[in-house]
Amino acid sequence: MDQAATTRNQELQRQWYGAPLGELCRDLCTLFAVTQSGLAEILGVSPAMLSLVMRAQRARIANPDAAARLSAVLRLAHDVRAGTVPAATARETLATIRTSRTPGQDSLGTASLPPAPPRPAAATAGPDPDAQFALRLRDLLNSRAGAAEILAAATLLEPEHPGLADILRTCGAGRTDEAVNLVRRLGAGHDADGRRAGS
Repeated sequence: MDQAATTRNQELQRQWYGAPLGELCRDLCTLFAVTQSGLAEILGVSPAMLSLVMRAQRARIANPDAAARLSAVLRLAHDVRAGTVPAATARETLATIRTSRTPGQDSLGTASLPPAPPRPAAATAGPDPDAQFALRLRDLLNSRAGAAEILAAATLLEPEHPGLADILRTCGAGRTDEAVNLVRRLGAGHDADGRRAGS
């Protein structure tokens, strides 16, 4: 594959996942202390297929179930970093993700994400209501549309309603930490761009 195609695939991965999958998957291996082969097993793909995607020889994982599992593992990583899912339960959650089936997914795995694994009571009743609200909002949006549809809707809203577009983009298709930060800013009376409302 030529460099232009690889660059194009990496750019598509940035749009779909926020970063090239090589970078994201290496980060997942470090966070969850698994090898690349171990991550491939969790996703339900061969190590060779995962390697192709990580090297941007392919833009995405074609298998819908595997693509949905990747979305779920990325979401789990964000939740662990945000403190809404204890790191100690990550292994158990990864095992749940490994056995999940999500018929009807598109090739990004975002048409309807697999059900979020049950969170321990301590995490659900945690002290961070902004994080809990952001997660509930994201789950609601993702239950109605995939990331690509949410981003398309945000693009349509942008000219007339940029604040709503930013909420859709950030809370529906962005990283968990970015969604939590947006909820905090809006809750503190700032607009979606961080300015004090009315200023």
